[in-house]
Amino acid sequence: MTTTSVTSVTSVTAVPGPPDDRAERFVRELAALRIPDPAAARAALWLRLGGLLMCAGLVLGGLAFPLAHATDSDLGQGDALALGLGGVTAAVVGGALFLRYSLTGFLRFWLARQSYDLDRLGDRLTGSAVAAEPAATPVPASAPEGEQSHGDLPRTGPAPR
Repeated sequence: MTTTSVTSVTSVTAVPGPPDDRAERFVRELAALRIPDPAAARAALWLRLGGLLMCAGLVLGGLAFPLAHATDSDLGQGDALALGLGGVTAAVVGGALFLRYSLTGFLRFWLARQSYDLDRLGDRLTGSAVAAEPAATPVPASAPEGEQSHGDLPRTGPAPR
């Protein structure tokens, strides 16, 4: 029994392939950038902690108001005001944490998308600049006798009344 082997050689051209090839290249480039995964456990933990602090701050602030008004003791009112101030602080810090980590995922996606779009635009511009031939400069038409010439602007009729 005899086996034969056939080797074929194909040439690669610089013509952009179907969108699947570009998407695969985009995924490879993102992997090369080593951008952390937006669903990482630490970011999710901070996001949940921010939401929890925000809710706890609202609850503490809501509880401090009736506590401060339910007593005539200055010491009791001071404790309730400190509790309310701590609640407001927790709500502000929790809101900042929540906003920061929720926007991080969106902005990371936006940056990757912007990078991809700019790469496609650059490929399209450099590809068309190489393929384009130098065009002849148009000669502007002269204006009829008695009218002003406005260069390359197209002539239009009078405006409707």
